[in-house]
Amino acid sequence: MSAPRGAACPILGFVMPLRPGSRSLVRPSSRSRRLSRTQALSIGTAAFLLIAGFVAGLGFLHLWQTTRIEELTASRQSAAALLADIEGVNRGLEFQIEEAFSLERVARIAREQLGMIEPTVVHYVPVTTSESD
Repeated sequence: MSAPRGAACPILGFVMPLRPGSRSLVRPSSRSRRLSRTQALSIGTAAFLLIAGFVAGLGFLHLWQTTRIEELTASRQSAAALLADIEGVNRGLEFQIEEAFSLERVARIAREQLGMIEPTVVHYVPVTTSESD
């Protein structure tokens, strides 16, 4: 039977010496450095799951971006249609403003509502010019 070497820590891969005053670590043997088949499989599985998660994340990111672009495109098209409607209303209002201030309309309202008539005789006032200018 061999003497116990110290407290082993299989997770960290080293053996603590039994001497109470010593703080140095004993290197693991070459046998313990080699990964067992199940440890290698679990590392391979973890790597595969990590890569698969990364690829799935990229897929979801692409899907989200595509959906967002389609939503923004639809929003832009509806805003463009609304702008066209508003511009049509604006053109109609500008026409009404121009029509409201036209001379023909003002003359018609003066005749119909205010009872004014067109002058038949035009009286001119002569302006005298002085010769001292």
